[in-house]
Amino acid sequence: MIQRKGIIVFYQSPKVIAEVERLGVHVTYKNENRNYLAGYVDATQFDKIKKLIETVKNVRKVEESLADMKDLDFED
Repeated sequence: MIQRKGIIVFYQSPKVIAEVERLGVHVTYKNENRNYLAGYVDATQFDKIKKLIETVKNVRKVEESLADMKDLDFED
């Protein structure tokens, strides 16, 4: 089973959502009123992807989610 980590991205422009998805984040929730999205990435790639997202224009803050992603399995 693949280990995943949750990620929360606070942004200023909704254009960031498409860029974050392109960088490998699987977006599970987005709140356009409060300008943040929640998603998950592979645990082995978390630090690399977090640094890439922080360099994207209009991103305010990137945080690791405190939610436990151990039981997140999409295979039958």
